[in-house]
Amino acid sequence: MIKKSMAAEVEKPRVVADVDTGIDDSLALIYLAYLHSAGEIDLVVTISAGNTTVGQAAVNSKEVLRLAGAPEVSVVAGAGKPLVLPLTTTPETHGKRGLGYYSPELEAGCGDAHEDVRGDVRAAVHGDARAAVETWRGATHILVAGPATNLAWALAHEPEVVGPAQITLMTGAFNYPGNTTPTAEWNAWVDPHALKAVFGGEASGEPVAQSAQSVQCPRSPQRPLPVICPLNVTEQVLLHPPRLSRWQDAVRPSRPQLAALLGDALRFYFEFHQSVGVGYCAQIHDLAAAMVMLGRIPCSLYDATVDVEADSPLMRGTTVADRVVDGGGGSVAAVRGDVDPAGACGAYWNRPANARILEALDPADVFAEFERVVCGFGAD
Repeated sequence: MIKKSMAAEVEKPRVVADVDTGIDDSLALIYLAYLHSAGEIDLVVTISAGNTTVGQAAVNSKEVLRLAGAPEVSVVAGAGKPLVLPLTTTPETHGKRGLGYYSPELEAGCGDAHEDVRGDVRAAVHGDARAAVETWRGATHILVAGPATNLAWALAHEPEVVGPAQITLMTGAFNYPGNTTPTAEWNAWVDPHALKAVFGGEASGEPVAQSAQSVQCPRSPQRPLPVICPLNVTEQVLLHPPRLSRWQDAVRPSRPQLAALLGDALRFYFEFHQSVGVGYCAQIHDLAAAMVMLGRIPCSLYDATVDVEADSPLMRGTTVADRVVDGGGGSVAAVRGDVDPAGACGAYWNRPANARILEALDPADVFAEFERVVCGFGAD
């Protein structure tokens, strides 16, 4: 695991992880919790409903943070359902409670386990989008690793809260099969109206048309374009059992319960991926997105105009990108806002870029960074 830096103090990134904590979200939270404990970032966690209910995702998040050694990190639940559509969860992918075969000791109804976290989780279970978004004030980075419901609400009602933060979303699939329908990725499919609103589109559904249409992340010198980490890149990050065993061996001496969580959660995830023909392994989407957000791994990006299909039952959640022909991007520097695509437009829609899309990364870099931070492999 990493040690606290002894270098001269610099302002730490204030990171919001907006999650719907299932299994891959938990790996992102573990990574961010270790960075938080090492003094590298200040972490706040907010919740959307998606992989599981908002209450269960809050419980899962608090449990993961506790096991990762960061029980002090606040967890506040946001929207309990999508903007327009009924909530769909995915127990077949993440298990009945969202963490595979692992059962959090603290129930979503806030039982008697762990007095130190019970009150915080109770507040989270009964939260709403407003409560969650209020915690975003002052954030430098916002990771949206679940449906974009809370982000759409923030941009519609309190856009100043988002401020100049770098927004990074794990969502969408571009020119690539989806993992929920033939064309749609899960996070985009769960709340397509929210994602469409984030990128400035108008959906016909109610009540979103009154509250969240045309609220896209406005581009300014102070606010970089949001970054999308799509399925076609993140699903290349494949975790196999031998690597998981090494992770468990590394953390077990100091955090045996964390090692147990990793084993119980990821065994379920391996079995799910095997059942859908991927093999006995797991695609680790959100961890990669967290690292891209913080610029901790090399990657390439491109600028594009993005839109989302929200109203068609057939194409629900389908994400479409019109690549900007002269828009810079293409490096970690682009994530940090060093490249200005102002004036460049896509070839088809003739509209300026409203997003940067992750095009490539090396999965080996993702695993090396996790192992350096969490497992202590290769640490100085």
